[in-house]
Amino acid sequence: MKPNTLLFEIAWEVCNQIGGIYTFIKSKVPTMTDTYGDNYFLLGPYFPEKAKLDFRPIRELDDSPLSKAILHVRSLGFEIHFGYWLLEEARPKVILINPVIPTESLNVAKTALWQQQEISALESNVLLDQVIGFGEVTRLFLTKLIEEIDVQQDVIAHFHEWMTTSGLPELMSRQVRIATIFTAHATLLGRYLAPNENEYFSKITTYNWQQKAQEYGIEAQVKIERNAARYAHVLVTNSEITAGECEAFLGRYPDSIVHSGIHRKPGVGHEVFEWHLHNREKIDAFVKALFSPSYQLRSDKTLYFFTSGRYEFYNKGFDITLQAISRLNEELVRRKSDMNVVLFIISKQPFHNIKPDVLEARQRFQELQRICKMISAKLGPRIYANVTGSAGHKLPDLNQLIDDDLQMTWRQALANFKRKGLPPVTTHHLKGQDNILEFCAQAGLNNKEEDRVKIIYHPDFIERATSLLSMEYLEFVRGCHLGVFPSLYEPWGYAPMETVLHGTPVVTSDVSGFGRFARQAAEMEGNNEVKIVKRREQSSEEAIIQLTEIFIQFLEDFENHQYIPRATLPKSVLDSLCWSELQKRYEENYKLALMRYQPVAGLY
Repeated sequence: MKPNTLLFEIAWEVCNQIGGIYTFIKSKVPTMTDTYGDNYFLLGPYFPEKAKLDFRPIRELDDSPLSKAILHVRSLGFEIHFGYWLLEEARPKVILINPVIPTESLNVAKTALWQQQEISALESNVLLDQVIGFGEVTRLFLTKLIEEIDVQQDVIAHFHEWMTTSGLPELMSRQVRIATIFTAHATLLGRYLAPNENEYFSKITTYNWQQKAQEYGIEAQVKIERNAARYAHVLVTNSEITAGECEAFLGRYPDSIVHSGIHRKPGVGHEVFEWHLHNREKIDAFVKALFSPSYQLRSDKTLYFFTSGRYEFYNKGFDITLQAISRLNEELVRRKSDMNVVLFIISKQPFHNIKPDVLEARQRFQELQRICKMISAKLGPRIYANVTGSAGHKLPDLNQLIDDDLQMTWRQALANFKRKGLPPVTTHHLKGQDNILEFCAQAGLNNKEEDRVKIIYHPDFIERATSLLSMEYLEFVRGCHLGVFPSLYEPWGYAPMETVLHGTPVVTSDVSGFGRFARQAAEMEGNNEVKIVKRREQSSEEAIIQLTEIFIQFLEDFENHQYIPRATLPKSVLDSLCWSELQKRYEENYKLALMRYQPVAGLY
């Protein structure tokens, strides 16, 4: 590649956290900025509420081709922003486009979509309208940029997922001087068919894509995805599973399979265990604040399980996780076990607000901690004076050392802290019931004291600034004992990969890209670090039974050995999951795209 090649990475989750693509892009950015410097740009949708959290605009534009392209788009009546994405380890330049465009412009784009690609978008659909609006403005921006730069300068546009690609075919048909790559992280039909069709994985090659797209009401979306795969110079995906779907549903087998990765290798050995202890203390404090007003949970007898991801009840395996955890509860109650399991469910859902009683519980717990420290500070000198005084080495009567003021303060704090009723299952007031709450209600998983399994449903992202736990997501992951991801549809699986890389044992599935990687490349199946639920050939009931047995075995190992398992992966595996290595694969794909875009030049 030429040193001055411009690279645009285009994704719907740039400055817009929804699911795994956000983590993918965010983790990749530091390596990309190190490699390409000022020639690397991200392009995504502009949503003001999301952008204000980590986007810093550049107010004054210079006389560069990029600035001229931005000003041109604004002159056409579209909203476009330029600035920096404020990430922890990088500050990449980003262009954010408001995907909600004027109705007249949207209708023109829809007409072109029908005339040139035979895609009908007449029916009103908020997301589809935004996708078309974003694609149209992106096309206009890239076209103008190419007009402004030197004819010898190369430009690469790397599109992620179908939401960014409605304008890609027209860029190609108009022969805009740009090399294009499309990464399919999943397929639309795969997301819809996997939870709704029996024996999906064995029948992939038998489906009529258009018939199924019409049946599920997503024909326009699937056609946009198919055309992106068809017109892009290079098609990339993240696993063999998705590669098969691309061939069956998109009509093209990928040029390359490049799995997802992480930016920085996690710690090893004692560091992993120390991180676990440190972060578990923070989780302990949150759980005590939530549960102690009703009843006590012993920290040394409590294990923290968690599951997380985009809210797809069946695809993410939330259904069988809840079924298995309910059966685990029944078994522990039957055994009269003194162990407890707290299952955290972390999945973004629309909510009104954090429940006031949850906020009050945390505040009162912190107040109780403050009072305890105050009493301890006052008692310390009194105990010392008593022991060194005339009483000698006799153990003092602590009640005699506490004055009336301290006793009154303690009684009031304790009275304020205790409450009647059960700890809440969900930390937020949701805007509507969902499958998770409905299952918990039907199964009686309502955090009763006599139950051995407790549920904490946190329908928001975990971030230090906004989360109830006052910690980052990866800190939370390190503090838990087990991550549970028995997905039915998971082309790669960022959540299980991150979990095991940061030291927490994980349950994944054999239809997850990472599950297959762990079983084949890493040879980790069957150990204490990665357990694999068989979902390709097993029924849901058989998978629930297997997952329940994994839970029971995990608890028994802990009880018998009093050992907290931590995951450590071989160096060769860690190396293969780092962007410093994976970026070399994308470099090859960028060169292939440039070669296909201008084959006669013979430069690549």
